[in-house]
Amino acid sequence: MKRFEADLKGVTFFSNNYRLIGGFYTAAGDTPRPTAILLHGLPGIEKHLDIAYSIRDLGWNCLYFHFRGCWGSQGDYSLNGLADDTKAAIDWIEMQECVDKDKIVLIAGSTGSHPALVQGMNDTRIKAIAGISPVIEPGAFKFPLEMADNFAKMLSGITGEQIVQQWNKLHSLKNSIQKFSPRPILLIAAGNDDIFPLSDYSEMIKEFSYLDIIERKDTDHGFSNCRTWLVQTVTSWLLAKEIHF
Repeated sequence: MKRFEADLKGVTFFSNNYRLIGGFYTAAGDTPRPTAILLHGLPGIEKHLDIAYSIRDLGWNCLYFHFRGCWGSQGDYSLNGLADDTKAAIDWIEMQECVDKDKIVLIAGSTGSHPALVQGMNDTRIKAIAGISPVIEPGAFKFPLEMADNFAKMLSGITGEQIVQQWNKLHSLKNSIQKFSPRPILLIAAGNDDIFPLSDYSEMIKEFSYLDIIERKDTDHGFSNCRTWLVQTVTSWLLAKEIHF
């Protein structure tokens, strides 16, 4: 019998006294495993759980969780609180016996890439970041109030107007990317992304040699028509980078 068995456990942990909820996919193995933390976007309808299943089959643990104020986690949703919640998830992961503390990565979807890089730039526990349809230059996206109002219906303690106000205060992630060096970053862009297209940030990031960029031309923001391709792309990159962690 292996020391660690493949499983899925419901988990809770706290961030600024808010109880956050999620699930922990544990991989089978005799030694502590590499571990990914999934960070969902705004409001987090797509959580990329197919990636969690896939990397568990490859011997990785994976934690997904819900930021404060959404999908059952306590508190009021706040873009300003995302980085704190990310840190709390990293703190929780680091305490798990089955986790190799030298091999912790973040996989971030859409807006989740913002707290991934904001927290990751100064957190040496994070060895790599993969961003899927990432927001790199928030100012390039003019958040429609109608969209924000629709998102607010799925969140707690925030209005659409407040989402727009908080969004307009987000900073470019260029500095965060610079500070994350030389740790590896993967950005996966969709050619038909009408929210965070690669053109918003392609010029800004071309100077970073430790950053890998992959664009799939024939898909949308959620990679809805090519999930198998997305999962394979993320997992192949993680396996290739693991030897350098």
